Amino acid sequence: MFDHLSVGVRDLTAARAFYDAFLAPLGHGPVQESATELAYGPGGTAAQFYLYPVDGGQVAGLGAHIAFAAESRAAVDAAYAAALAGGAVSVRAAGLHPDVAAGYYGAVLLDPDGNKLEIVAGTMH
Repeated sequence: MFDHLSVGVRDLTAARAFYDAFLAPLGHGPVQESATELAYGPGGTAAQFYLYPVDGGQVAGLGAHIAFAAESRAAVDAAYAAALAGGAVSVRAAGLHPDVAAGYYGAVLLDPDGNKLEIVAGTMH
C-alpha cells in the first residue's frame, strides 16, 4: 500500500539493534546500510522501511506511527517481546483488543526514539 516509510532516530547503531530484533519475527531484514541510512524489507529484499539519523539533515524527523502487518498472533507476540527487550515502552500490550475492532490482535509500543509502532494480525474492520 505504500512505496516506503521513513523515521528519524537519534542513534542509527542503537536503532539497528532494536529494529533487527523487532522486525525479524515479522519476516523483515536489513537491505542496505550506510552512515546516513538503514533500510529494511520483507525477507531482506525490496527496501520499504528506512531509518535516518535526525542530526544528518535527512528527510525524517523524530516521531511517527507505523503499523506493521504480522502473519500470525505468534509473530505479534514475538515482535512485541523483542521490542520490549530492546528498550521499547508498551502502550497497548499484545493481545485481542475488540475495542479497536472485532478480530483485532495487536500491540502498540514506543521505540527507544519515541516512534509509535503498531503490530497487527487479523482484521482492522
